[in-house]
Amino acid sequence: MELLIGILCGIALSLFFSFGPAFFGLIQNSIEHGFRRAMAFAIGVSVSDVVVVGLMLTVLKNVDMEAVIHNVYVALIGGVGIAAMGVYTFRKKGRVRRDKSGRLHLISDGKVGRRHIMLHGFLLNFLNPFIWVYWISVIALLSGEVGLYGTERYIFFAGLLGATLGCDLLKCRLASLLQQWFTPRVMIGFNKGTGVVLMAFGIYMVVSMIVYQTNPKVREKEQEAMPQSTKIIQTLHNRVSKDSSHADGDVSKVADTVYVDTANAAGAAYLE
Repeated sequence: MELLIGILCGIALSLFFSFGPAFFGLIQNSIEHGFRRAMAFAIGVSVSDVVVVGLMLTVLKNVDMEAVIHNVYVALIGGVGIAAMGVYTFRKKGRVRRDKSGRLHLISDGKVGRRHIMLHGFLLNFLNPFIWVYWISVIALLSGEVGLYGTERYIFFAGLLGATLGCDLLKCRLASLLQQWFTPRVMIGFNKGTGVVLMAFGIYMVVSMIVYQTNPKVREKEQEAMPQSTKIIQTLHNRVSKDSSHADGDVSKVADTVYVDTANAAGAAYLE
């Protein structure tokens, strides 16, 4: 049952809360390099999530990670790293060629291998302190409100991370279908736009952490509020656990009953 809950949570969170730097990098790589190379980026992001979760459940389980993540210097390292990737994306120059029909096509840099793209996805996700805060919140919820420990917790994360990777691969595939409609000029402009978004996010990351440390009201408000993602997880867990006792193991019936609750939880989270 925890595997099912993890899969449902992974799908729900991918639909409602996946618009950070990794998302824009995923779309940009899918359109520029195509589905196969974008798969490497998605796998890099997924490996990063697995590493972060694994560290928090083992090596860092007794460390006050909230204090570490909200440190201005940690935010500075992550922000500068993401902004640097934004600068690289913005300045990257595309090459074009003309086919037999006279139409221009953007040529992907052949030197950019899948390992490079995978590393790009890994670092873009790993350097984002908000990803660490996100997983801290999820783990805290599972240990406190939900009460998952030991093997059950690992089964839950296996389902959640697997579903998240599956959703990212689907996004890669859908985004790669847009490739044929992107002219070289539009593609170059899209790359520059993605670079600006990454640079802005890096700056926002540093500024938000400085405000968090210097403004007590902001700090108190953030500490008291339950993160939006954990509200969805708690709603799904409570509903699935309740319905499973009356569903006689019918997984499809359980999945159908939580759809409306997931949407309602996400809507409530956005309104707060």
